[in-house]
Amino acid sequence: MKKFILFIREHKLLFELTVLFTCCSLATTAQKSFLDKMKDRMSKTKDIISSTTQLVSTADVLIKATKMTAGEFNKKVTVVKGDTGRAANVTIPANVTKPKIENGKFTNLNWEAISYFDTQLFPSAIISMATYNGTLTPLLEAISRPLGFSIMSSQYNIPLKWEIESNDKTYFDKISGSFVYEQPNKIVDLMPVIPWNYEALAKHTTTKPLSVYFRLYDEDGNKVEKLLQLSLRSINDCISYYKDLNLQFMFDAYVQEEDPEIDNILRAAINTKMVNEFIGYQNEANEKDDRFTMVDLQVAAIWRVLHDRGFVYSSITTTTGDQGDIHSQVVRTFDNALKTNQANCVDGTVVFASILRKIGINPFMILVPGHCFLGYSIDKDKTKYHFLETTMLSDDTYLAKAKTATEKQKAYISEFLDAQDYAAKEYEKYVSDKSVNAIDVSEYRKLIKPIPIYN
Repeated sequence: MKKFILFIREHKLLFELTVLFTCCSLATTAQKSFLDKMKDRMSKTKDIISSTTQLVSTADVLIKATKMTAGEFNKKVTVVKGDTGRAANVTIPANVTKPKIENGKFTNLNWEAISYFDTQLFPSAIISMATYNGTLTPLLEAISRPLGFSIMSSQYNIPLKWEIESNDKTYFDKISGSFVYEQPNKIVDLMPVIPWNYEALAKHTTTKPLSVYFRLYDEDGNKVEKLLQLSLRSINDCISYYKDLNLQFMFDAYVQEEDPEIDNILRAAINTKMVNEFIGYQNEANEKDDRFTMVDLQVAAIWRVLHDRGFVYSSITTTTGDQGDIHSQVVRTFDNALKTNQANCVDGTVVFASILRKIGINPFMILVPGHCFLGYSIDKDKTKYHFLETTMLSDDTYLAKAKTATEKQKAYISEFLDAQDYAAKEYEKYVSDKSVNAIDVSEYRKLIKPIPIYN
């Protein structure tokens, strides 16, 4: 398993962001050229996002990288959260440039409405990043605050009032605030925190159109309005790629270690007599053989319970909304997977990862081309790893021949070991050419929170 550690170490700093947009003076003759460039920039969901070449596989590196790249990013573009309706808190400079509107357009500034990911809204991403308050780099900005304004002018100190309103009040109503455009010839992305109805988003299971209005006002209350027709995706649609950007770490949002049904699963696992209790790594010091440890036995007991529940492999992974540069995958929430007893490779990995998180065992989601399986550390320091092919959960090669209780107990272990062996071979197959993306669930919890449980 040393290759696993080396792989992570070799990919410590692959998070390079390049801003491709160069600011220029907005003299009257240049305004049309600038506006054309801005429209192209918006339509492509920002080149600065797609220029990321590869996502690192551990969250601590991602967090460091976001802080490192923020300074470089802000040399060209300033990202601000915006005032959310507290207009009295916005300081208006003494020397201001009044915004001017003629024929329904501003004459001294250019702006576009922003909707990242080609106007596709992913509830799973919005919910899982709702509490993130860290540095806004292009990637994290797009995930956590997908709606806003991009503003640029050759003037300075322009006071504006802004407003974003959804026609469907189920998901959010209206948000407004005030903003001062201070520095000339610099793009400012105004990205407010939208007051989403998170429960409604979590229960949304279809793809539907959503009309959202973006408005800027001058000091007399005159407005310039733009309408974007967005596509609100299902909670089960998880964005996995945008252009060449790997976003598979968003699968972490579906790991739900707080689901109350986990306690029932653990109780049933103890009743199997395979384990007397779930102790995580507490027996680690007494382990003499890494081939099958007490950690493995705890995972095997969970395996048996899920097998007896009738879990079957389901190959459903694609969504109806994939288009152009956006790729997503159907991922069932933990409770939905348990209710249906169906799981694709990601679902099964999510179910196991949720339960392992609950009992204090560190899970990994191992992504290889076209497939996902479970990894977990057998020591608390994460230096030794075992793997598990969750799609083999319904296999009964040995169980079909077992007659007595003792034979069945051995058969469950044999089925489990076969799934371990298969996953280990899969890992070795792909790690040599560095096509493994190992998502450390515990580490990514620093950025991504689980989709909440709503009855």
